[in-house]
Amino acid sequence: MTQNVFAAIAALKQNAQRIRRIEAEAREALFVKDDPSAYTEKLKEKTMLLIELPELIEPFCQDLDKEAARRIDKGLESFAMRAQRAMELSSVFYMNALLYPEDYTEGDPNDLEVFINRLEALLLQATKTPSA
Repeated sequence: MTQNVFAAIAALKQNAQRIRRIEAEAREALFVKDDPSAYTEKLKEKTMLLIELPELIEPFCQDLDKEAARRIDKGLESFAMRAQRAMELSSVFYMNALLYPEDYTEGDPNDLEVFINRLEALLLQATKTPSA
């Protein structure tokens, strides 16, 4: 189980970093290259990654205890549902705002990173053996 916990967290962190890179590329496309089309494509790429997160992590959750698997699934499904809605609406604004609360401050962790940090703390706590 412990190996799957670390693999799931590593996969989530890798995707969170990938999303940050895509967002940076989107900003560059819009503000440096003045290419709204490339900006939109990058935001769609970000949104698709969020939609696919539950499928990406599912193989790592098979050996986790039910509560840990439920927490992961519930959180990732929430991200995926919001991303799916943004995609269905074709809303560039909504795609851009995914992962960022209204009171977000640049440099703070986004919602996915906060989820990963909390999940890591919970799962690592659960994998520790109690002291005798």
